Amino acid sequence: MRIDLKPLSINCAFQGRRFKTKAHKDYETQLLWLLKGCKKTTGWYSIRFDFYLRSYMVSDISNLVKVTEDVLVKAGIVEDDRYCKHMELEKHKSRTNYFTFEITGVDHE
Repeated sequence: MRIDLKPLSINCAFQGRRFKTKAHKDYETQLLWLLKGCKKTTGWYSIRFDFYLRSYMVSDISNLVKVTEDVLVKAGIVEDDRYCKHMELEKHKSRTNYFTFEITGVDHE
C-alpha cells in the first residue's frame, strides 16, 4: 500500500519523558485516516517498508519504522508488532516524500 505522507522519524516523535510531540500526534491522525479500509493481518507476519525521501541522507532508516509500526497496531492492521517475524527496509531518493508497505502472514514455528 502506498501512503502519501512523509514518514515520521522517532527522533521527532517524543519530547521529555516520552510525551508525544505535535508532529507525532498529527502524523498518527493522518496515517490512521489513510489506513481506513486497509486489509488486516492476524498472527505472525512479515513486513516490507520502502521509504521514498526528498532528504535522503538526513534520516536513519531504522528511525522511520517505529512510529509507523505503532500506528499500524493502533489502526488494527496488525494485532501487535511483537508478531513481526521478518522485516525488510529500503530507502530511496525521491522528489516527493511517501512510503509503501506490504504485509504478509507467515507461519510460526
